[in-house]
Amino acid sequence: MNSVKVTFSPENIEVYVLPGTRIIEAAARAGIIIETPCGGKGTCGKCKVQVIEGKIEPTSTEIKLINKYDLNKGIRLACESFINSSCVIHIPQESKHSVGRILTTGLKGKKEIKPSIWKIYMELSGSTLENQTADLDMIRKVVPNGFKTDIYIIRKLSEILRESEFKITCVFSGNELISIEKGDTTKINYGVAFDIGTTTLVGTLLDANTGQELSVTARMNPQSIYAADVISRINLVIQEKDGLEKLHYQLIGKMNEMIDELANNASIDKKNIYKIVAAGNSTMQHLLLKLNPKNLGSVPFSISVREGIEIKAKKIGIDINSDGSIFVFPNIAGFVGGDTVAGILATEIHKSKDIKLLIDIGTNGEIVLGNKNKLISASTAAGPAFEGARISQGMRASEGAIEKVILNEDVKFNVIGNIAPFGLCGTGLIDAVAQMLRKGIIDTTGRIVDRKELQGKISEKLLNRIIEKDGQNNFLLVYEEFTQSKRPIFITQKDVRELQLAKAAISAGIKILLKELQIEEKEISEILLAGAFGNFIRRSSAKQIGLIPDVPSEKVRFVGNTASSGAEMVLLSNNLKEEVELISKNTGYIELSTKADFNELFMEEMIFKYVNKEDKNENE
Repeated sequence: MNSVKVTFSPENIEVYVLPGTRIIEAAARAGIIIETPCGGKGTCGKCKVQVIEGKIEPTSTEIKLINKYDLNKGIRLACESFINSSCVIHIPQESKHSVGRILTTGLKGKKEIKPSIWKIYMELSGSTLENQTADLDMIRKVVPNGFKTDIYIIRKLSEILRESEFKITCVFSGNELISIEKGDTTKINYGVAFDIGTTTLVGTLLDANTGQELSVTARMNPQSIYAADVISRINLVIQEKDGLEKLHYQLIGKMNEMIDELANNASIDKKNIYKIVAAGNSTMQHLLLKLNPKNLGSVPFSISVREGIEIKAKKIGIDINSDGSIFVFPNIAGFVGGDTVAGILATEIHKSKDIKLLIDIGTNGEIVLGNKNKLISASTAAGPAFEGARISQGMRASEGAIEKVILNEDVKFNVIGNIAPFGLCGTGLIDAVAQMLRKGIIDTTGRIVDRKELQGKISEKLLNRIIEKDGQNNFLLVYEEFTQSKRPIFITQKDVRELQLAKAAISAGIKILLKELQIEEKEISEILLAGAFGNFIRRSSAKQIGLIPDVPSEKVRFVGNTASSGAEMVLLSNNLKEEVELISKNTGYIELSTKADFNELFMEEMIFKYVNKEDKNENE
């Protein structure tokens, strides 16, 4: 079958693909990742591209989602349309999957330095006729506690010993001899901690001897070209014979690219990277290890393995020292994974006397409540609203996204990158709704109030922003002349409902855990907000809409990327491997869907309860 040429503008990148290839897959071949908030299901209509030359017939889905004028201009959905002949396709900036703000930092407390990788320099005397000693036995005399090694090391041993005049450094991982190096290399010992997120990847290169951070890099998770969320990725593995291979290959390839960048930035040789520690959610850790995650896709949401896994890195394609290893965090349950274990370790809530609440907010919200006496966890499907999906003009927290909104006499907002906005991200949506609640523009049921009800209660400028369309009120956030697309940005009634669903899932989950421990909100000493989303929301806005308990703002603390922090801690201290295993075993899990009162609580939490029109902390 002959391939066809596709040219993508404005980059003017050419690729050749087989007929029947979707635009989104062809773009990925060109190194362009297109934003698909709905996971490429053809439901959000946001992956719009324009066919400038050539012909691509619209699908029935596109006919429903795109108006006739735009269809005639060649506007298509990248996840829907198939390329069958040579063409030129323009991808607008708002459709591109921007790297955006990836949170790379977390808690920076004092870290214990007891790495599993240790080195010992030795000057050996060699074998003589009078005292014949096997090469390996020379080393065993210096390391009396015994060790194991691999045949590959033994094969290289004789040559290295003699080339180095018997002056060598032995590299051990625990009690295994994994490498022999010429001369004294005891000061050269590196490792990489990875946060394997559904959306983003973060890698941190550390000096394992000192704990010093040498370099950090971040990427979008390339698996997004196939599926945006974990459920879609699980379904891909189930539905496609090579689905697991594709997702694993994409992830490993990107991790190796990041390792190369980290090594180059720090001017080190990646063969001196001996250890990788990775933390991610249960699905991502399955895909990293090339374990089939299909059982996570249906009740009872079973995981293949709970405990942490340490294997040779080369066994899954990670390119570091040939005998280096990778440790993947233990899980807790189906949708509470290694990243949550890392979060507990980093925040030390498992050692706290006081009750603390850890929340990692995303498409899935992981919640942990308790103290050193008892910890319980839950995962709730908050939906994609916090990521900007299913929001009429929502987007991820990347350049061009409205991230902060203030309503006084009129609307003020901040945009990531200080440019004209494309849309608004989850934090911007929370801000806007919180401010509309404060002004009475939205009532406690979530209804955008009619103009006539607000007459004389708010400024004329705000009043004029309430626009009725198709029997629903919408709030005009940005006039068309101030946007990138020259189309106005609205907060629709449907957007408010989507946010209510998302926040109700999180807050109802918190209520269930509180009931389980038989405690009240006022007994929570501290709320710890983890992850990129949690780190960028305003505390006052999160409380205003009821996303988090209504505690004093000083009790709400941003803890950053705790998955990275926990992975770094384990990389630097082998002692903590046992500790994370205990966290995994001792943290209870509540399956919310089995709780008879969850649905009732969910409906109650749909209501906006915390309407405080005199919020003194509205800028927090």
